Amino acid sequence: MAKKIVAVFFMCIVVMASLQFGNATNEEVKKYEAKYEAKYVSCYENCLRICLARLSGRGYCEVKCDEDCEEKEVAEKLHIQIKH
Repeated sequence: MAKKIVAVFFMCIVVMASLQFGNATNEEVKKYEAKYEAKYVSCYENCLRICLARLSGRGYCEVKCDEDCEEKEVAEKLHIQIKH
């Protein structure tokens, strides 16, 4: 009987915790996404300009800058530092 009570209590905690994660409003989500999108665009344009000045391959630079800026964005969201 005690195991069932503990299991029910644990399930209640899990359900309550999952409800807390779903409280972000649509406006908050858009604001959060816009912040990172603006940083990504800025990073990408800067990287592309520098890469094209050094190299002549636009396709290579687009892929390289996309990967680099996406990596920086994910690292910032996860609060980690990237070592190059």
